[in-house]
Amino acid sequence: MTHPVLLAIECSQRQGGIALQDRTGLIHERPFETGARRDDVLQPTIESLFADCGLLPGDLDGCGCSIGPGGFTGLRITVATVRALGMALDIPLYGIPSAYVAAASVDIDSDSVLVALACKGETLWLTPATRDADGSWSGTGSLVDLASATDVLSDFRTLLADDYCPDTLRAAAEQAGLSVVDPIFDASACLHLTSIRHAAGTPDDTMGLAPLYPREPEAVTLFNRRQQG
Repeated sequence: MTHPVLLAIECSQRQGGIALQDRTGLIHERPFETGARRDDVLQPTIESLFADCGLLPGDLDGCGCSIGPGGFTGLRITVATVRALGMALDIPLYGIPSAYVAAASVDIDSDSVLVALACKGETLWLTPATRDADGSWSGTGSLVDLASATDVLSDFRTLLADDYCPDTLRAAAEQAGLSVVDPIFDASACLHLTSIRHAAGTPDDTMGLAPLYPREPEAVTLFNRRQQG
């Protein structure tokens, strides 16, 4: 059986990597070193992985990426790279919310999980994620305050919460009986979700693919202030 050649990029967080499925269905993964500059390592890593697998970028049948929430630079570079591949190779693209990647990266004994990302001050990006019959994840994320996040804890058994999650939310989750788990953002999990969407034939619009920023990025805010000044 011949499988589609698919590439997935996970650069939404401090640690990242890429995963490639070859025509035999074998998955090849390359993590990035912690602290590596994505604009310095992403393209060379892609080229190196393709060469090691005996493939060319032109062999790609589809490409997916984690779109956030996450770091401004990593997401911007990732989406720009994927869009460039999509336009140059005329292949379908798949934007995967990072909350889904986190849910698919951990082993949990439930088909639903609450994912808290991009915590800042009294707000955070909260996604109630549900595992679908095909193994994908779905759920609508939104920017909420801590009180709203606390109100929905009782509906779940697991909270995936990053390092920025406020101690008050962690404590409330533990008091409600939830397991609080550090999220993992695995490139192979992003590839798995990409392959499901590729099989279903549900790509995103190439020009419409964009990072998911819950708030205006700080770099944009500072730029606008300088322009106004």
